Amino acid sequence: MRTEDGLLDYSKYYNKTDFFLKLGRFIGVLGVKALESLLVLYYLLFDKSVPLKMKGVFAAALGYFIFPADLIADFLPAFGFADDVALITFVISQAKQYITPEIKEKAAARTRELIIRNT
Repeated sequence: MRTEDGLLDYSKYYNKTDFFLKLGRFIGVLGVKALESLLVLYYLLFDKSVPLKMKGVFAAALGYFIFPADLIADFLPAFGFADDVALITFVISQAKQYITPEIKEKAAARTRELIIRNT
């Protein structure tokens, strides 16, 4: 599985531990909408109705988020996550048909939990 732009190459950087560590470190920078979108993609990885190819795209997008040397360095104030958010927004737009009310609620509940835990 490989896209023309190489997005799926980033799937090798995705793993649950690193994903949640990075979320925890940057929760205050990401904003609620971006955090919830990332969690929607995370939950879609485990949804049996999502085709394997799409799961690969979701894992690649989450891997890009985790990858420390992406297009714009994440530690740069105000701009560091611009590329990550743009990619996640694009992938979410491609995933709309798979996002159920249950997935949305799981992501929203986990978002609230993470925000409370990290404040």
